Parts: sequence; structure tokens; C-alpha cells
Amino acid sequence: MKIVVLVAGVHDPKWPVTPDAVLAGESDHRIMSPFDEAALEMALRVRDAQPATSIAVRVAGGEASAKIARAVAALRISDLAAFSCQHPWDQATMARALAPLCQGADMVLIGREFGDFDDGLVPAMLAGIVCWPFFGRAQTIDAGAGVQLMREAGSHVESLTLSGPLVASVTNDRRTRLRKPLMKNVMEARQAEIGMVPAKVPPSPGLSLDGLLPCVNSRAGTDCAMLDGPPHVQAQALADILWEGRA
Repeated sequence: MKIVVLVAGVHDPKWPVTPDAVLAGESDHRIMSPFDEAALEMALRVRDAQPATSIAVRVAGGEASAKIARAVAALRISDLAAFSCQHPWDQATMARALAPLCQGADMVLIGREFGDFDDGLVPAMLAGIVCWPFFGRAQTIDAGAGVQLMREAGSHVESLTLSGPLVASVTNDRRTRLRKPLMKNVMEARQAEIGMVPAKVPPSPGLSLDGLLPCVNSRAGTDCAMLDGPPHVQAQALADILWEGRA
């Protein structure tokens, strides 16, 4: 079995970044999102249960994604490359660019939000472009007897057994937290050469970005109170606020 994991990455919130860099994907401080990590962990679990499984990881962001790619390499994944993301604000163009990266895969795992600011459209669009079935919001995976994806829907659990090529979007779940790599693998990954996949983007994107403007009054107002005094006084004041909020 061949699994392709598509990793979007996000901007590390610990570092300031300009809007232009966000949209262009040029920030030097990028990390895997929780969805990326869950998708990668699912692929690793299939490989654990079925050692013949091959994993190919493609990381969005071009050269700026080197940090993420080396974190992936530390998990003993050798089929690893980065690719540039052009027009990330156009989900359809992004999905078309991802489609060639899925060739030869038996399953594609992709975070439920892939660089489209939580719209969650790219995975489903990708499935439509490659004409494969789509399983959304996968939370866990079982590869004991075949490969079975599972998700919770209200009070019940939905499952799907892999029977052909499939695109699955993955959401974060406490049961699929990404494992920690061995330190020796981390050290080796720091010296790893990260290849680049040539961009295959349609010549004319469906959407073009005219410009960026600051948001004015983009957030609703919220009552705020500063709690003063020693800890026991602050605790009592907080308890009073919470008690009033029950009414």
C-alpha cells in the first residue's frame, strides 16, 4: 500500500507575521498543524501494522517548509519533498495543484483544513478532481485487518474500510497525537536534503487577489474585568462572576 500525506503547515503563533507573508506562504516560522500531525500519525500506524506500506509526504510552502520537512524526516520517512503553493486563496487552484501529487496512491491523507483558513474545502475538491471517494473528518484508523477509518457523528461511530483509492481529510483527536521521534533520528534529519516538487499549477487561476486591507471592528465587543488583590480575593471575584453567569 502507498499512502500520500499532504502537509499544509501553519504559521507559528509565537512569531509575528505580516498578512502578505501569510497569503504567500513565505513565513520562515512554520510548524505542522494539529490536522497535519494527525494525518501523519495515521499513516505511521498503518506502516506499523503493515510494514510493506510506503509513505510519501509532500509539504506545502516551498523552501519555507524546510523545518516541517525535517520534522517529518525524523520519523523515518524518506519519500519526502516540498512544493510551492501559488494562489493559496483560491481553493480550487490549490486542489488542482495537489492532484498530481496523489498519483499512484492507495490512500491520501490530508488535514481537514489545508491552508484555506478553516474553510475546509480543499480536501473535498481534491477528491472530486481525482475522482476518488471522500471520507471527511477521520479521527482514528485501524490497520489490523485491512484499513479502517473511523469518525464520531453525534452519539455513534461511523467507519469505512478501505477498498480502493480514497481521499480522507483528518481532524485532530487525542487518540492520534503524533509520536515523538528518537533523538538520533532528529539529529540525522537536520542534515537531510529536502527535495522540491516542480509546481504544476494551471496557467490562469480562477481567482486573483486585488489587495489586502486591515479589518475594522472585525471582532465583537466583549465585557472584560480585571481582577485585583491577593489570590483568594481574585478567586472569590471569579467565582462570583461564574455564579452570576449561570442565571
